[in-house]
Amino acid sequence: MKKFLAFFLPVLGAIYLSAYIRSAVLDVVYTDYMRIINTYLYHPFSPALYFRKDTLTRLPITYFERMINIKFFNYSTMFDMHLGIIFLAMMGIIIGIFMAKKNFKLVYFILVMMIVFSLSQWEMITNGTGWVHFFAFFFFVLHFYILDSYMQRETKTKLILNIILPVFTILFAAGSYSLAYGATLTVAYIFYAIYKKRVKISLFAIPVIIATAMFMYSYIYSDKVNAGATTESIVTVFGRDPMYFLLFGLNTFASDILSIEIVNEFNINIFITCIIGVVVIVFYIFALYLNFKYKIYEKTAFPLLLLVSGLFSHIMVILTRWIFLHPLYAMSSRYALQFGAGLIGVILTFGWAKTYLKNPQGERISIFSKVAISVFVLMVFAGNIATAGNEVRMAKYRLESFEIKMEVAKNFENESDETLKTVLQYHSPKKIREALSLIKSKNLNIFAE
Repeated sequence: MKKFLAFFLPVLGAIYLSAYIRSAVLDVVYTDYMRIINTYLYHPFSPALYFRKDTLTRLPITYFERMINIKFFNYSTMFDMHLGIIFLAMMGIIIGIFMAKKNFKLVYFILVMMIVFSLSQWEMITNGTGWVHFFAFFFFVLHFYILDSYMQRETKTKLILNIILPVFTILFAAGSYSLAYGATLTVAYIFYAIYKKRVKISLFAIPVIIATAMFMYSYIYSDKVNAGATTESIVTVFGRDPMYFLLFGLNTFASDILSIEIVNEFNINIFITCIIGVVVIVFYIFALYLNFKYKIYEKTAFPLLLLVSGLFSHIMVILTRWIFLHPLYAMSSRYALQFGAGLIGVILTFGWAKTYLKNPQGERISIFSKVAISVFVLMVFAGNIATAGNEVRMAKYRLESFEIKMEVAKNFENESDETLKTVLQYHSPKKIREALSLIKSKNLNIFAE
């Protein structure tokens, strides 16, 4: 039954998200598609695009997907969105298989799948360019699953996959996520090398470090545009408002429970979001405590790998996004995917503890711990239900927004610069006109016959 759920629930989740995008989105290019069109669609099949110093920051796997999309789907944003949902479902299947093998209770299946398919990710889901991020996280989870299996029983196949998978993922798909992913793997390899007294495990870190260094070299040569970001130094900002960084950091964790849309809809005070952030941090620490107190990592590394990767993602966002000088900025939907991995790691840790930490005399974890876990489960459940309800309500308004985008994009020659900039959500009206002129000349997307 649980093996069936491991496949059925992700398929159900994919159908749910597909229904959502069909109710909220139209097939029209906007926002980052403008940059992509101007960069790649003049010569979409040219090999010259692959040989640039900043190629790795451009996520090379997207070159191949873009060729397929242009050739067979007339450059459809809806194709990109559904591709992202497919990889999200594949990620859900891997996690579902893990829970089925560990005989987790049904409540954990449901809760984890709610997180995987949460509409708190609506920005990534409804913007087709986000498909590659779902692709990357599928490979993160797949690798964590294989690495966990390798720690339990070493085989030649698992050895090869543990070398190839992270290098492929970092070089072709992960982009800036490589830093949190690479840090997680390096820490894990060193920890298990020391714990298992097997030096060769630490050698796995070498290809990861090399691949990450190659990405960083490529990043040096990339265009770094952060519209709206401050040019002030961190020292200057801290001297003026030292509390800002605390508020910013706490709210990144609060977003694990509350989406920014819920905060805005109900005018939730920043003091409340910070309290929620503190609570989430406490539960992260509690999950780490359970992993090390009861040596859960001896039986499975999978929850811990997800948990640590989520923590590194929080840290990376805090270190790189404070520049936007808004304490709620990191609660944005675009970060829900990477934060969700850590939240799933916490839930899987609790699920494992509730399932296995028993002996003939009764529960080894205290009643307080059981109650605390139940409270956290309810918090996550309530947060996801609230977000889903709000996004379903917002779907018709998002669709109305896309209808306007469609109208403006088709009539771009006669629209004002301000209208193009506002409606199609890209900073350069000139680039918008160039992009739309190009796809019109090639009969792609909204201009396809």
